[in-house]
Amino acid sequence: MSNKQTTPVDKQPMPVAWIMMLGLIVAIGPLSIDMYLPALPTMAKDFGVSTAQISNSVPAYFVGLVFGQLIYGPLSDRVGRVKPLYFGMTLYVIASLICATTDSQYVLFAARTLQALGACVGAVVTRAAIRDTMPPRQMAKAFSIMVLVMGLAPILAPSLGAAFLRFFDWHAIFWFLAAFGVLNLLLTKFFFKETLTEENRSIRPLNTILAQYVDLLKDPSFGYPAVGAGLLMGSMFVYINAAPELLMDGYGLTESQFSLIFGINAAGFILLTQVNQFLTNRFRLISLLRFGATLQTIAASCLLFLGVLYGSEAWLPLVLICIFFCISGLGLTQPNASAIALAFQKHRAGMASALQGSLMFCVGIFGGLLLNLFPVNPVFKLGATMTILMGLGTFSVYRVDRKLNLDSAD
Repeated sequence: MSNKQTTPVDKQPMPVAWIMMLGLIVAIGPLSIDMYLPALPTMAKDFGVSTAQISNSVPAYFVGLVFGQLIYGPLSDRVGRVKPLYFGMTLYVIASLICATTDSQYVLFAARTLQALGACVGAVVTRAAIRDTMPPRQMAKAFSIMVLVMGLAPILAPSLGAAFLRFFDWHAIFWFLAAFGVLNLLLTKFFFKETLTEENRSIRPLNTILAQYVDLLKDPSFGYPAVGAGLLMGSMFVYINAAPELLMDGYGLTESQFSLIFGINAAGFILLTQVNQFLTNRFRLISLLRFGATLQTIAASCLLFLGVLYGSEAWLPLVLICIFFCISGLGLTQPNASAIALAFQKHRAGMASALQGSLMFCVGIFGGLLLNLFPVNPVFKLGATMTILMGLGTFSVYRVDRKLNLDSAD
């Protein structure tokens, strides 16, 4: 018998630099969503429409994210992780240039959808690459590290967008995003190595993709955490959609103040993801997921309570505190839900990553429509929508089997 000692896979050193590079690739998504938000009122004036109308470019972006991820998932399982990254980032650069040069709101909406079709490849491929190379507990830590980088995007993006507006018009924001897409192409070329081995690539016919997605959703080890995470994260995109009207139009915040609030919320999200790295050594991933979901739902319910009692006269600091905990709680729910959902999906990690991401943005689209069903004050609208979605997400999270043995995942 050999005396050679092996390092347990959960104890192996984390490739931190590589994970942070993945975070930079994924950051193109939140950067594309958040950076132009301070410019929405100005864009609305240029296009001769209301802020609420031009805000429809946000759900237009979400549409691209939903369908794009569902395409890239099975494609990356079939041809590997690198080729889809090249295609998606090239499409993103082209779409960003269209956004920067258009003078039509409808062309803007279409280009934003194309932009999302390109950007979403990063989220699909990076999650799948982490699954290709790591076990569940390390996955949760890796997702937390990745958020440390990609999470800077929603902190810095609105402030960066507001800074651009001080010196340039809103078109410059999209020129910057096009340049960021070129940066991602360079990162892919020089630093992203293929993680999907030939023997693990899918050979299933492409005409069975829909059936494969249905089969994946029926798997309770994936379905419950993925749907729960989708509902909880999707609520954040509802907030992104509603924030300009609520904070700038409703409470009269300036572009700089709006950017600061956005940054504080994102900082809370990042802080809890980093705390999560240490908590995973002491608590089970499922327990951390449930605690985070409960925290988010309580905060959303408090926001709804303020909307019912005080409406648009609700004290702004209390509104912001509720929103802060709704968003910060994602730091506990998202890394752990992703790790649990992908744990048993080794041979279809791309599809699992894609479906998980698409669920989030489906909720964002649905939540945006739900917002418009409440012809009432914006505090109540946002509180009611987030409470419904987060409540359903928490219910799904509590359906995850506590006896699920993640250590047996291969």
